[in-house]
This record gives sequence, structure tokens and C-alpha cells, in this order.
Amino acid sequence: MRVWKSRWLVGLVGTVVFVGVVSGVILFQQIQPAVPVSGLIVSNCSTTSPFPTSVPLGTNGTMTFSCSSTDPTTAPAFTTQAAVLAVPTITGFVAPYNTTRLYIYTANGVSNQGGCSSRTGNQKIENGVPESMPANVWNYCTEYINVGTDGLATFTVTWSLP
Repeated sequence: MRVWKSRWLVGLVGTVVFVGVVSGVILFQQIQPAVPVSGLIVSNCSTTSPFPTSVPLGTNGTMTFSCSSTDPTTAPAFTTQAAVLAVPTITGFVAPYNTTRLYIYTANGVSNQGGCSSRTGNQKIENGVPESMPANVWNYCTEYINVGTDGLATFTVTWSLP
């Protein structure tokens, strides 16, 4: 029985020495955190809201799309976190929209009403054409012509990196 205790004690001491040697070799460990990408476009809502919320039959005008139809300046449609080059894919953009006049503009800019091309930071966007944008908050603006009984149709803008 005494031999068994000696072997057990020798085994325990050997294990402690081995662990001490192994842990003595590793001086320290550091974990680096994940780092997000900058320069992304971030949607601030999945579906935008129109302003104004309705249009009279047979009229021409401009329409703003943001995350809030009551206050487009404080609820931008999307945000660019840094300067970025992105490509819009525009689908369903049909008459009575003026299909050559879709803009983005600075949501909280000095001029954020009236004609799309007169709004602060306005940039005309076209389907499939890369758009260079600085870091900012953005809304959409479009012009419409001679609204029919169906009103203004739904359209989609999908942004991707080239």
C-alpha cells in the first residue's frame, strides 16, 4: 500500500511540474476584438415614408422619401458612415415619376424642400451608375408628372458596393 501512495505522490508531483513548465512557457495571451468595416451604407428603415403623403390627380411636383413623413430632416432614409462608392439598382421607377429625375440629398441640409436639384448636397442617381458619396445622412427626392388615377407606384432602390 505504501508503494501505491509513493507512485501516486510521484505522479502528482510530476503533473504539477509539467503544468508549471508549460504554463511558464506561455507568458501571456491577448485577444484582439472584431473590427467593423467603415464606409458602409446603412439603411435607417426598411420602407421609407413619402412626403407629402398624397398627391392630387393630374399634378406635377416633387416627392421626398425618408423614414418619417412628418419630419424627413430628423429621420433620414439612409446613412453613409464614411466616403463610399456604391451602385444603386432602381426597380419599379415608372411614370408618372419622371424616370430621369431621382436624387439623394442631405437630409438635414439647409435647403431640403422644393425642387430636387436645389436641395443641399443633391446628387442625381441612375440605375447601375456608381455614385460617390461622402459621409452623411440622406433622403431621396423625385419629380412626378401628371399623376393618374393610380397615383405614384412603389419603387425600390438597392445599394451595393462595386
